[in-house]
Amino acid sequence: MKASELNELSYLSVPIPEDIQRAKDYGDISLAKKLIAHKLNKSQTSATLKRRLEGELAILTVLEANQYPFDEQEACRLMEEAFENFEPQELEDIVVSADVEWIYHEGQKYYHRRFIENLVKTRRDYYERYRFEEGNTIDNERQTELDDNIVVMKKAKKRRARIQLKQSIAPKERLTNEEGPFLAHLPLPRANGHVKQSKVIATKGNVQHIDQEDAIQRTIAFQTSDASELSFEVIHEYEIEAVYHDLFAIMEEKDFPKTLTEEEQQRYHAELQEKSPHIMFTEFLRTLLAELTTAEMTLVEKAFKIYEFVTTQVNYSFMREYYTIPNISEYCAMNQKGDCGVQALLFITLCRMAGIPAKWESGLYVSEYTQGCHDWAKFYLPTIGWVYADASFGGSAYRGGNETRWKYYFGNLDIFRMPANDDIQAAFTVNKKQLRGDPIDNQRGEFESAIRGYRYNELDWGFSLVSFELFD
Repeated sequence: MKASELNELSYLSVPIPEDIQRAKDYGDISLAKKLIAHKLNKSQTSATLKRRLEGELAILTVLEANQYPFDEQEACRLMEEAFENFEPQELEDIVVSADVEWIYHEGQKYYHRRFIENLVKTRRDYYERYRFEEGNTIDNERQTELDDNIVVMKKAKKRRARIQLKQSIAPKERLTNEEGPFLAHLPLPRANGHVKQSKVIATKGNVQHIDQEDAIQRTIAFQTSDASELSFEVIHEYEIEAVYHDLFAIMEEKDFPKTLTEEEQQRYHAELQEKSPHIMFTEFLRTLLAELTTAEMTLVEKAFKIYEFVTTQVNYSFMREYYTIPNISEYCAMNQKGDCGVQALLFITLCRMAGIPAKWESGLYVSEYTQGCHDWAKFYLPTIGWVYADASFGGSAYRGGNETRWKYYFGNLDIFRMPANDDIQAAFTVNKKQLRGDPIDNQRGEFESAIRGYRYNELDWGFSLVSFELFD
């Protein structure tokens, strides 16, 4: 099988044999690989299972990439260094409370590389005991920025900004011409109805193609055979507008539609369907949706009940690479934890199951204080149109007791965005020939040689704010 064929992820819906699953759960990656190799060499193994097993080999390689570097002794040392009045029992306590990401490696617990950051972000008690105040100061500025935005949006009903960004990507290791040609992609802002006047200002590297502004996963692609020219950059500018919708003002309108018209169902058919493996209408999710909604509810009431569940019952958690999770939306509902994209996929899946068109949007969060990768959702309501839901921002507001902000992100976004992707699992215009670093989404960019694709821990990638201009 060609490496690029593994970018089509529907094979993740196929379960893996129990002996491989046992070895994987125990953290014996070497044994898991041997078991897979044995089954791949058996003539009795079906083509369907072989495809799944080839994908699993790639997943095991990702899990080996030092995403969980800290054993229990090192994790305790890091917590003692980070938090005042730390007691060793606390490590077991946060495992039991599911406030830390961990896996087994050879039967021993190993902790996620960002588990300290996760505790500071999600647990107020750890936030207050954190010894390093600089990170907290930046977060406080961002919180103020979000609250100020809501005040302006409610008063003016819309807001606009012009943003200029620099993005870059390069391999960390030294490569040779024999490994070429080399292909790199960096995300660009896409036209989504709110982004205007997007333009590329400057580039570094041989540009092969710049996508049209409505490309599903919009990128600028670079290609070269010269291993001495593998640092790629783009500086671009765009204007973005956010529009305010008060969905709670219509929440009590009992004449609001409970279902879509036949014409709306046809128009948004794709946004009402399953998409394997991460948007699947499983029996567990059907049962959960029945707990949250009733047939008598209007569409906006159903959407809010789903938003309420995700923002109040799902805890934020930094995640391993999405590629290693067979069904992200069910993972989120089952474990009741996940980062912004995991939460967005659960919201989207439950909305579609409830008869509400919903879709993915992602890119970067961009403000004067901070920039980072981010995912969110949009959903369609009759008489209103497409509106937004940012479950992770809403959940953060809920945990912080900020009801105003919690309600705001049901229906609204802010102008601190660079939307680059309009769907998950979409092919680039300039197709990759190797397995993507992220076959689901594209926020950081991609790089490959003629031999293989590169994971994010093997790349120097980044983005920085050049300028930020508000028009209000």
